[in-house]
Amino acid sequence: MKVKWWLIAGVTVALLVLFEWQVFLDMRLLPLRTARVPLRELRPWPDDFLQAYSPRFPLQVAVLWLSSEQTPLGLSHAFRQMGIPFCVTDRLDEALRHPLVFIGPSVDGRALSPAQAEQLSQFVTNGGVAFIQLPFWGGLKPLCGFREYQSTRTRHWLSFVAESAPALRYLNRPEERRIRFGADGYPEIIWTTGYVLHDPGMAVLAEYKDRTVALARRDWGRGVVYLCGVDLNHVIIRNQTNHDPEAERWYLNHFEPGTDVWLLLLRAWYETHQPDAIRLGTIPNGHRSALLLSHDVDGELSISNCLAFAELERRLGVSSTFFMQTKYLKDALSRRFFYGPTLEILRRLKEQGFEVQSHTVSHCERFDRFARGTGRETFSQYRPYVGEDNQCPHGTVFGEVRVSKELLDGELPGQTTAFFRAAHLKFPPSLPEVLERCGYEFDSSLAAGDVLTQFPYAIPLNLEFERDSQLYEFPIALEDEEAPPLGQRLDGARDLIEANAENGAITVALIHPDSTDKLAAEEALVQRLPKDIAVSDLLSFARFWRARDRLAWQVQSRPDPREVELTLTSPEPLSGLTIEFRRVVEAIVSGGGRQLDAHRLVLPALAAGSSLTLRIRYAP
Repeated sequence: MKVKWWLIAGVTVALLVLFEWQVFLDMRLLPLRTARVPLRELRPWPDDFLQAYSPRFPLQVAVLWLSSEQTPLGLSHAFRQMGIPFCVTDRLDEALRHPLVFIGPSVDGRALSPAQAEQLSQFVTNGGVAFIQLPFWGGLKPLCGFREYQSTRTRHWLSFVAESAPALRYLNRPEERRIRFGADGYPEIIWTTGYVLHDPGMAVLAEYKDRTVALARRDWGRGVVYLCGVDLNHVIIRNQTNHDPEAERWYLNHFEPGTDVWLLLLRAWYETHQPDAIRLGTIPNGHRSALLLSHDVDGELSISNCLAFAELERRLGVSSTFFMQTKYLKDALSRRFFYGPTLEILRRLKEQGFEVQSHTVSHCERFDRFARGTGRETFSQYRPYVGEDNQCPHGTVFGEVRVSKELLDGELPGQTTAFFRAAHLKFPPSLPEVLERCGYEFDSSLAAGDVLTQFPYAIPLNLEFERDSQLYEFPIALEDEEAPPLGQRLDGARDLIEANAENGAITVALIHPDSTDKLAAEEALVQRLPKDIAVSDLLSFARFWRARDRLAWQVQSRPDPREVELTLTSPEPLSGLTIEFRRVVEAIVSGGGRQLDAHRLVLPALAAGSSLTLRIRYAP
């Protein structure tokens, strides 16, 4: 039987109309409330390192910076993360007023004169301590103890070889004793300098595979000089911006301290040679570490399970952060779900005290390739449709950041979205600028393995090496999607948390709530933590870390040599800050606070803009 042509044509037209109508319905905007997200001016910081980190008291480590072509951003990160007081100067005479001096980024015949080399030598002879990075000038050979050197870009590995050197005392794990600068598949990586020593009495602390010296200590007169063939400033900031040539050995779920070894080395150097060392602790209230719990909600199954995870955490007496995808369009990957029932669940989470933060709009796997956008993207016109090939031609970084904040702030009572986590941890270079301009304060989009650090840090603007943005990064160390399931690798997770705790670092954990089978694993992980490891959501700890980082403080001596006075001014609320002393503290004379043990005390809470003067008496 023949089918009439007009019948076929009619059916075809009807199907096309039905398809177009469905597309219209899928792309039709839902009646969602939005908040206004004005664009802010960027505030790169600091404008001037010499002014921002000017000398204020002798206990500061003096960074003598001999270059106008690069900034000491990496070193400033290291000292700030470790809570070590420091200053930056370009004047040798000013630097030598401080007992400990770091000299960089390199020293050649143009950086110092022969008279200044002699002045530096006398400083060490008389008891000063100098950490000299990349000395190339023959005028420093007598002081630094080297005969010759070779610079190359082909050294991939470095090993810390001294067994009991005080400056290496925090490097106690195999992953810390041997690190790499780049994957072996790269024929050339960063520049390093290997030295051949002329003084056989020098202590070799680190060496390269070619057996040349990377780091050595030399006792000189009453003082000490350290010779270093690695540009710490460059390595630290290169790693933290994820520009390293795949230096990581593991991406997630393993201890990867390739950046942190340099921070810990500087901490140990300071504590070894400054008998009156004082520093800011990294974890509040005297804890050794903190496990920061987070959940990425990027699918319908995850949404329905959120309350079960919240209930578990309430029962355990802890909190967490839920990163929410604000998906309001159906695409080739999944249906839309940011409406109605989802919003009710998010509001209940907020009512129960949990944090809800942004996890993009589209959750596109190619987010790191998105164009920056214009900054004019809004909910009313942003259509980030993701195709089956994971392409999103209309997606922009501004759209994902700004529109998700519009929706969360508009739909959740009292919400001010401050945290962001990128889809699939893909980090476009424009993200720091876009986040700051849209009013975000914190990010957790980088894997700890990628940046080789477990400590939070200020994010450099545009992932470059010159200035910081106003944002702080909290790298993810532990997650649940790697095989085998988290419940079958809890021992490894606990070992990672303990490794971080030994260094005073945090562990950011990501557990997707796509299955309630993961509840038992999370419960076992939290319940079996040592009591000196805190559990927190991300936002609470992030606010502590930023306030700690922005604290202005100084130390002054008193007429009584057993007393010291600390003056602290906090521009933001700060609670639980721990101060660590090398000397034995006998008593808190005035200013309040709580003494934890012979070397640590917790400050009273500081209100925004307030100051505190604390007087301490040391034991005889």
